Amino acid sequence: MAKNIYNFEIFTNKKDQLRKIHKKQRQKEWAKRIFIIVIILFAVLILYMLNNSRCEYYIYKEETQTENNDNVKYETFANGYIKYGQNGIEYQRSFDVAEWNIPVSFQNPFLVKAEPYVLLADKGGNTLMLFDVNGKVRDFTVRYPVVQASVSEQGTVEVILQGEGSNFIQVYDIEGNLVSDMRSSVDETGYPLTAAISPDGTKLVVSYLAIDGMSSKTTVAFYDLSRQLQTDGVSLTGGFDYEDFLIARLHFVDNNTMVAFGESATYYYNISGEPEVKKEVTFEQSIESIFIGEDYIGYVLDNSENPDEGRYRICLYNKSGSKKLDTDLDMNYDSIEMRGNEIIAVQNNECTILNAGGKILFQEELDGNAIEEILPVRGWRTYQVVFQDKIVKMQLRFWGSGAENEQGESQE
Repeated sequence: MAKNIYNFEIFTNKKDQLRKIHKKQRQKEWAKRIFIIVIILFAVLILYMLNNSRCEYYIYKEETQTENNDNVKYETFANGYIKYGQNGIEYQRSFDVAEWNIPVSFQNPFLVKAEPYVLLADKGGNTLMLFDVNGKVRDFTVRYPVVQASVSEQGTVEVILQGEGSNFIQVYDIEGNLVSDMRSSVDETGYPLTAAISPDGTKLVVSYLAIDGMSSKTTVAFYDLSRQLQTDGVSLTGGFDYEDFLIARLHFVDNNTMVAFGESATYYYNISGEPEVKKEVTFEQSIESIFIGEDYIGYVLDNSENPDEGRYRICLYNKSGSKKLDTDLDMNYDSIEMRGNEIIAVQNNECTILNAGGKILFQEELDGNAIEEILPVRGWRTYQVVFQDKIVKMQLRFWGSGAENEQGESQE
């Protein structure tokens, strides 16, 4: 039988060499991992700085002189824009390039949307028009003047009408059929201040104001339209009374969550079954403005008691009612909106832009004649700014050096 003869010295040396090789491989792997982690952390840091740092300069990359834009408004819609006014409405996939344009003759046009639909109505008139990205879907002609209206994601339309001695809350389906017609009077239910319809078009909420001598009462009433389709009467599922408290704005977060905005408090209702208040948000300071975005509900509060910290207090809540931002801020504003994750406040030529974390991204006075609208467009910190006499494409910058070489002028 053959014998295996081992050279233990050679064997030991090979084991040491293999151990060294494995050690070097592990060191290379760790070095690679550390390098990747450093690159990722560096990229995150750069993104954080880009998204949270303040810009002090701007340039106008494009500038178009226009006629008076005072009565023209814009709204984001379907990856594009809706432009509307007293004389017409149009949809633009690219800013200021119309896909369709439909003339109207409205005295006091207002727009509400629930994608994929937008509803254009004439306040005080008798006409409402429903649109999608392809153009007009349907006209609605009502008997009495329009006070308020909203639309669902299914194209169901709710409208409050000012009748003779009574008011009416009507609901129409997308085919133009009258689904519900409720009469309201000051002596009975009270005056309907506002109403809202759920995204799926099956729930209706109305805020009524009743006055009795020196006292008043607001009633928030909930209706189930899916039952209404199967019965002869309106299906009231519940309601809440608030003494000497005004609720003039309602908003559906989703099909089963509705938010009512009062003078100093906001109520979140769960309406999946019998309506119930699931959260109440109250403020000691008076509410100056409310703005609603896709993910947040925002408030501007009067902070005059603490002017050294800021003239206003900005609060953001998510759609479950949890606070996400509470910050003091000095700014001038007549209007404030949330566009994506940015808060944009405007007064005359001055604009203030914040992110959802409360960081000021930009706060300056722009070169132009009264800002009408600021809309974010594709590109880093790029906006379309509508002035009364021109439309510009504005880009924000951290520095001003070389900006004068671009089309337009830099502001320092």
